[in-house]
This record gives sequence, C-alpha cells and structure tokens, in this order.
Amino acid sequence: MQQPFQLENVESAAKDSRFFSLSLDLLCIAGFDGYFKHINPAWSRILGWSNEDLFNKPFLEFVHPEDRESTILAAQKLTTGQDAICFENRYLCADGSYKWLSWNSTTFSDENLIYAVARDITATKENEIALRNSLKESENLKYALNAHCLVAITDTDGIITYVNDKFCRISQYSREELIGKKHSIINSGYHSQEFFAQLWDTISQGKIWQGEIKNQAKDGSFYWVDTTIVPRLSAAGKPEKYVAIRTDITQRKLSELAIQERSHLSLLSAEVSLILAQSGTLTEIIQHSTQVISQYLDVAFVGIWTGEPQTTELKFQAGVSCTDNNFNCLTNIQDFAHQNLVANSVIDIINQNNQAILNQELATEFHNYNFEHISSNLFFSAYPLIVEQELVGLMALFSSEPLSQATHNLLNWIANNIAVAIDRIWAKEQLLSRREALLLGLASQIRSSLDLDTILETAVTEIRSLLQIDRCYFIRYLPHFSQTSLSITHESRHIKLPSTLGMISLKNYPFLAKKLLHQELICIHNIESDRQIEEHIQKFLTEFGITSLLLLPVNSNTGELGAIVCSHCSGERVWDNSEISLLQAVTDQLGIAIDHAQLYTQSRTATLAAQAQAEKLSETLHKLQQTQAQLIQQEKMSSLGQLVAGIAHEINNPVNFIHGNLSPADEYVQDLLELLKLYEKHYPHPAPEIQDFCEKVDLEFIANDLLKLLSSMRLGTNRIREIVLSLRNFSRLDEAEMKAVNIHEGLDSTLLILQNRLKAKSEHPIGIEIIKEYGKLPLVECYPGQMNQVFMNIINNAIDALDNYHNQHSQLDTQTNPSQIRIRTELTNNRRVIVRIADNGPGIPQDVQLKLFDPFFTTKPVGKGTGLGLSISYQIVVEKHAGILRCESVLGKGTEFWIEIPLQQEEMPI
Repeated sequence: MQQPFQLENVESAAKDSRFFSLSLDLLCIAGFDGYFKHINPAWSRILGWSNEDLFNKPFLEFVHPEDRESTILAAQKLTTGQDAICFENRYLCADGSYKWLSWNSTTFSDENLIYAVARDITATKENEIALRNSLKESENLKYALNAHCLVAITDTDGIITYVNDKFCRISQYSREELIGKKHSIINSGYHSQEFFAQLWDTISQGKIWQGEIKNQAKDGSFYWVDTTIVPRLSAAGKPEKYVAIRTDITQRKLSELAIQERSHLSLLSAEVSLILAQSGTLTEIIQHSTQVISQYLDVAFVGIWTGEPQTTELKFQAGVSCTDNNFNCLTNIQDFAHQNLVANSVIDIINQNNQAILNQELATEFHNYNFEHISSNLFFSAYPLIVEQELVGLMALFSSEPLSQATHNLLNWIANNIAVAIDRIWAKEQLLSRREALLLGLASQIRSSLDLDTILETAVTEIRSLLQIDRCYFIRYLPHFSQTSLSITHESRHIKLPSTLGMISLKNYPFLAKKLLHQELICIHNIESDRQIEEHIQKFLTEFGITSLLLLPVNSNTGELGAIVCSHCSGERVWDNSEISLLQAVTDQLGIAIDHAQLYTQSRTATLAAQAQAEKLSETLHKLQQTQAQLIQQEKMSSLGQLVAGIAHEINNPVNFIHGNLSPADEYVQDLLELLKLYEKHYPHPAPEIQDFCEKVDLEFIANDLLKLLSSMRLGTNRIREIVLSLRNFSRLDEAEMKAVNIHEGLDSTLLILQNRLKAKSEHPIGIEIIKEYGKLPLVECYPGQMNQVFMNIINNAIDALDNYHNQHSQLDTQTNPSQIRIRTELTNNRRVIVRIADNGPGIPQDVQLKLFDPFFTTKPVGKGTGLGLSISYQIVVEKHAGILRCESVLGKGTEFWIEIPLQQEEMPI
C-alpha cells in the first residue's frame, strides 16, 4: 500500500518542479539571513544574472538604493510573524538598468525561510509614472499658460469658443463680448489679406502656424503677440478646432521698433548730411534728399517746394511717390497733380507762425478738396524751409501711420539743413553767374575791341564789385623799354578813398618789380595778425593805408608785365581759394589781352596794306574753284545721265516687246494644254510611239511647269522694267527744272543703282545692310536730278568707308559689328525736310571734317577720287536749295550726313 503512495509523491514533486521551472514569474526562496536559497530560471531570463551571481550576494544589494528601506521594512514584517505581504521595488539588471517587480511574499517560520513570487511590472509602472508626470505637467502648463499667455480656441469657421482671463485683460474685451465672434474683432488692419489667407491655408491643412501679429484692443491701442496656432485633429485627420496660444510681446516689439527707428533715423540723418555736403544743382540735391527720406521712412509721398529767389511763389522741385515698394520720382508739376493744392493750402498756415504741421488727417484738414489718388486715411505733415526768418520752401509728407516724435524732430532738422543748402546754392549760383559774367565780359572785350584800356578798366571795376572790396587796381611794369617804369594805370575804388593812379617809385618799392619779374603772388589777410609780413611790404601797406592785400601777377609774351591788386583798407579780408582761382583766370585773360593788343598794333599796318589784294585774290580763287568743280561735275553727271538714259531706253524697248508678248503666249499655252487634255479624254489609248514620247519628255511635268516658267519670265521682265525706271528717275534728264517729287523714290533709285556694291562678295561675304527709317513726307519741291546726285555722292562715300573698314579688320570683327547704312527722313514743325544718312564705319577725324566740303579735297588714293563730290553736293543743297548740309562723326562709331532743305522753295538762286 506504501508503494503507490510513494509513486504519487514522486509524480507530485515532478509536477511541482516543472511548475517552478516553467513559471513566467520570478519564484524564489530566501533565508532570514538575506540570501537566496532557491530561484527559478525566470530570474536569469528577466534580470540577466546567473544563479551564482544571485546566490553569492545578499538580495538587498540588487535592490535600488531608493527602495532598500521599504524592502527592509517588508522583510521585517515577514520575520516578525506577518503571514503575507505585497510590495513593489526595483531590481538591478546585469546591464545596469532596473526593473520594477511586484512581490507577494510569505514566511515559513519553522525553517526561517521566505517564499516569494515577483512579477515584472516595469512597463506598467513606467506608463503609470509617465501618466502621473503628464497630468502634473498638464496642470503646470495650464497654470503657466493662464499666467503668461493669451489662449483662445476657435471652431473651423474661426468662431471663438473659449478665451482665458489674460486674453480678456489684454484685449480689454469681456469673455461674453469675445465668444461667438471672429478674431476680426481685434484686427488692427496692419496685416494684409494675403497674410491671413496664408495663415488659414496652413492651419486648415492640419499644420501648426507661428508668427507675430499686431492686434487692436477695445480702446484703440495696439499690442503685439507672438502666436502659435495648433489644429486639433479628428480621427479622420481633419481639423475640428484650433488652439491659439499668444505671448504678449508688445514691450519687446516697441523696443525693437524704437531701436530700429533710431537706427533708421541715424542712417537717414547721415545720408542727408552727405547729400547736402556734396556739390550739384538744387534739383539734384533735393531729388536725392527726397529719395533717401522715402527709403528710410514709411511714407506714401514726400515732396519739396522752393520759392524762386526774391519771390514768394512756391515751385515744385522734386518728390517721390511710394506704392507697394515702388518708388516713383516726381520732377514736375504734371507728376503730382495736387502740388498746388498742398502748397497753397499749407503756405498760409506756415506763414502765420513758421511752425511745422504734424500728423493732420486728410479727411478733417482737407475735407474740401478731392484727393483722387491719395487715400483718405493718410496723415499729412509739412515743414517750413526757413533762412533768416524768410520762407524759402516747404517739405510735405503723406504717411499711413502718424510720425513719431523722434521722426518729427529729425525732419525738422532735415528741413533746416535743406533750407541752408538752398540758400547756399542760390548764393553760389549768384556768385558763379557773376564770376562767369566777369570772365565772359573780359573774353568778349578781348575778342571784340582789342582795346587794352577798356579791358583793364572793365576788369578792375567788375572784380571790385564782385568781391566787395575797397579798391582794385592794375599795376603796369615796363622793364625792357627805353625807360623802366612802374605805375598804377587803372583803378576802381570806394568813393571815400583817394585815387592812387600814377607812378610808383622803384627806388622806394623795389620789391614790387622783383615780385612781378618772378611772377610771385602776395596774399595778406590781415596786416595786424599776420606776423610773417616782410618789412618792406609792411611799409608799403602802411603808406597806402592797406589792411589786407592780394596781388596776382599778369604775364604776357610781349615782355610787358603787370598785376591785379585787390586791397581792403578797414579790418581783415580773408581771400579764399575760389576767389584766388577766379582772379588767376582773370589774369590769364589779361595776359592774352595784352598779347593780342600788342600783336594787333604791330600787324595792323601790314594787314591793311595787303588786305585789299588778299581779298581780291581769295575771291578770284574761290570763283575759279567753284567754276572748275561745277564744270567737271556737270560734265561728269551729264555724261553719266546721258549714258544711263540711253542704256535705259535701249533696254526698255526689247524688254517691253518681251513683256508684251508674255500675256498672249500664256493664253496660247493654256489653250494647247486644254487641247491635250481633250485628246487624253477622247483618245485615252494613243499610239505606242506617242505614248513613249510622252513618257520620255514627262508631259505631265511640262504641263505643270510651263505656266510657272511663263510667270517667272513675267516677274523677271517686271524687275528689268523697275530697274530701267529707277535709272531714268536717277538721271532725271527730263526733269532739270524744279518740281515736287517723292524724295523716297530718289533714295530707292540710288540704292538700286548701288545694289551691286551693297551685296555680299567673296572678299566681303556679309555685305552692307540698308536700314530705312522713312518718315511720312509730302512731295518736296527741288531739282530731282541734283538731289539724286547728292544722295549718290554721300551713299557712295559711306560704302567706300565701310569697304576700307572691312579691309583693315578681320572677318570675325566684321561679323560681330556688321556694316550698316541707316537712312532716316522726317518733316520738322517748321516744314523743312531732313534726310540723315549714317554709317557705322571708322568715322572721320576732326581735322578732315573741317575740309570735307572744300573743292578738290580728298582722302582717297590718286585715281580713286576727285574731291568734287561733297563740294558739289554742298553747293546743290546750300546754294541751289537754300538748305543745310553738315557732317557729324565720332571716331570708331561712324559718320552721319545731315541734309536739310525747305519743303517748298520760295525764291531759288539763279
């Protein structure tokens, strides 16, 4: 009976052993001494330790340091008699990580053993910790958002469904006023429609949008928010609501804008200062100033008006109109239609108090006027340009935003500096005009009278008036004549000063002769403060009562010396470089005047004696040259005209015969072809001999080509007739009298005759391109044959110039710069016809241009030209047609001949 019981025990033990070994949980038996006594394989599989590692150390060493205290307490409860306990701790793995284990433990007190089952709950525990942390973070985030951010939730239509307290506080709207509305309630109008369209396009696709937005509070004030909009997606991945989180960045934005404004204003002031310091005309400086202002300030328009010197009427000088980042410069009244409105409506206000106008709304300030192209929501500002209590101009601006105080202060500064610049430019222009008038007056005196006394008198008078000095005089020194002398010959002085005209003692003032001989300049600003003055000069100044002096020597090639002396007799007079430069130019003119006067005196006698004979010879020679040129050219053109007319006549007769017979020949051929078709129709099976011959000559091809051949012959005869007509038009032997003709026909006839020279050749494979730019001309009254002769001469010369250019340059050069002759015609307002013939050849040197129309002058080799073509052309245009013939040429760019004649000849020379 005992044997079956033992077998049952063995089987039960085996089952227990399999349960212990195959369990997925960690099973163990530990002693009260703190060591494992028995463990199942799950320990090594889950923790990675070997059995030896686990048995050799107290199990407490594998417990996480933070969990050891709670593990010890649990073990103490077991050892003190508690039947079973449950607890959790973290166990160290072989790879250094920890796993969470959930324990169920009990004791067997008789053997001092602890039986325990542990389950790996690491994944569950980590999820629990993550969830707890997430809930905590959510609470913290919600608190942070409500404390520091503006939060709003909208539905897919943009309707607000939730706002937090800070949103209400910043926007100054209550929650009831916001919920159910769209965000347009806080739209500031700062951003464009495209901006919001891009925002909605982004979030409607389920994407997050971030950016900075300028909003408007309930009281009209503005605030900036850094915005993030997060779409909340449905299960289908479509947005079902939008959460907008905004951070108030108004102070930061204002600081950035303030810094940016200060930077812009600093750069603006620097650039305006640089512009005003540069030289240039008044319009250029003002135009540059308005362009810089428009680039640095957000303005729709900026313009400057100035009053003409000594007038009160304002004139628009320059401005800039700005639209969509486009800057359009305005330079006249037509560019800005309301310039008179702005100027006239503002001038009275500014004249009353000389104060600027700042940020006036157009709708209220100018409601009586119609601003067609200026938006009514712009602000208007104006700044007077004042110099010494005088209004010299006005600067006006239109801006979409009110100008800040800093911008207003800078614009006031700019206006003041522009006013000073305007005054300086006016003064400079006045001074320059006076200086130019002085130099021109002296030069005119030299050219017209050659009267040295008149010239010197003019010089000292104008210099004193220009420089506003007490005295100006001319000292003459004659060192190489029979008696050396030094004298003041001309002066201009203040009416209260005594005259100094007369001789100066060389004995008392030898330094003056020395300075003049060595051409030395003397410049003394103040006799009292200048301690470098030599003693003899000091004595001279004191004796003549001079406190400031400027002496500039005058030198001439005839040996006569002199000096222009400017002096001041009361206080300091500083001589600046511009005044010295002016007087040096004057002394140069005076030196030329002295030379001219002396040469004029010396040559006058001989000139008078030879003048009559020279004029007679010159007139005779000129008439002889004209007669020779006319005879040669007339004979040449007469022979050419007769030859051309004869050839045209001889060609015309046989061509007319051929051309006239082509029409009946065409009819005969068509009849014969029709007859052949009838034969083919009624006798479809010809004799073998006829059939073989038809195939041999290709009768079908002949039938198709014969008509084309006759048509081609007709085109050829028409072309020959056109050439003959052009030859007759060019020769014009039957049109020697003046008559109204089509100038373009004469040009086309000339080009047709020269066609052989224009087309490509083996040595010039590209040829010459003719560009016709004919204007609309009526019939022109002229001598047709002679005008054709002029066209022939000029175009022929242009072809010669281009051929020479080809010969001197490579084929690659001529390909990159192909030869061209451009012919333009036009009718002027005063009813004169202009024909311009230009080439892009090498050009004509300036010295050759001066001789182009001289008879027998030519630059061509012997046998290549007579030098009569342009001379005869000049006579035909100028003398026969009362016109103008001139040449304009630039080396390397080409030559243009200008032919201008009246549309109708009133009175022609005989």
